[in-house]
Amino acid sequence: MTIEAIRPEDITLLYGIAEKSWFEMDARERKQATAAAFQRAKEAAFTRGLPIIYGEDGLVIAEYVNGKRFVRENGKDIRPYHGKQA
Repeated sequence: MTIEAIRPEDITLLYGIAEKSWFEMDARERKQATAAAFQRAKEAAFTRGLPIIYGEDGLVIAEYVNGKRFVRENGKDIRPYHGKQA
């Protein structure tokens, strides 16, 4: 799942960071609210020593507090991930 695929109602309800309804926001405000919610989720996971898990380029990625990212399959890190493949 990419940041763009996060449902707006989840962001508002789970994190309560939006100052106004998702439907009243313009595209720039929606992008900012999504990024802020994603950052809060990262901080919450990293504080607990957990990776964040998300989708990128059709892969499941586990990102750790030290910045290392791995492709994850069946709940296990299988190889390092360095971004989009050419």
